[in-house]
Amino acid sequence: MERAELERYAALDASGFLPGVGEEPVDFESRIAAIRAAHEEFGEELAEKGEVVVFDEFRLRESERIPADIIAEAGEVTGGLYDFRTAHVPGFFISRDVGLLWGGCMISDTELPFSFFLIRGAFRNRQRWFLYNRRELLAHELCHSMRQPLRDVPLEEFFAYRTSPSPFRRYLGNCFIRDYDALLFVIPVFILLGSVLLQSFWLPALPVWPFWIVALAYPAYLLFRNARARHWVFRAAKKLRAFGVGKPMAVLFRSTTPEIRELGTLRSREDFDAYVEEKKELRWEIVKYRFLRS
Repeated sequence: MERAELERYAALDASGFLPGVGEEPVDFESRIAAIRAAHEEFGEELAEKGEVVVFDEFRLRESERIPADIIAEAGEVTGGLYDFRTAHVPGFFISRDVGLLWGGCMISDTELPFSFFLIRGAFRNRQRWFLYNRRELLAHELCHSMRQPLRDVPLEEFFAYRTSPSPFRRYLGNCFIRDYDALLFVIPVFILLGSVLLQSFWLPALPVWPFWIVALAYPAYLLFRNARARHWVFRAAKKLRAFGVGKPMAVLFRSTTPEIRELGTLRSREDFDAYVEEKKELRWEIVKYRFLRS
């Protein structure tokens, strides 16, 4: 691949555009062009009409758009952690029809090349609200925006939660990686509560200890799975540092879980060089150009 092409792809990577697993250059460029066209069309319609309904559900208003300087706050975080700054994804403040404890989220569609952020209107004039930090919240979602093409569920939340200033959230953030994790965490707790009420008021002989086992089983599994995932990443990061890689987390951020596990098993710089040499897909060509050049 020509140096000029690599420089262009590296610039796209630094702007928050990551090739998917095995994605060819022509497909990557076609996808990026579609994303840019969709966002440009949206921006023009928003400027003309003042508000646009997206995905037949979300009414976005120009007056509620998040200013570029606030988005740039998140770029400072993602730039420091993973060496990318995303500016093409629009964000909006919203105060209507939101949950009591809701802070924000990213909205996207797997079939359409368009995504956007929604964050609580309280962040318009403040950095913090309740447990949330504006910079962390936006940076978290930008990480999802960048890694979305990888479709890498096991470590998606791990990398996103590293944007948090809280050690507690950084550690436990990757526990809940699928929708059903929260349900399987909460439902046994309510069953336990029901069993305690039954024992207290109606069935004194009812043994409660089996319900404690049920209630604790899935949280224990989540903690084990989280610890295992963290071990994979930090073992790989330690190896990359030993091999002379200056920004190991930036490399791992652009890698899939199987690749991270493989990197963690390499024994020498020679093994690492051979491993990287075999990686011919566009994503790894960009990684090599940006982070692995001598």
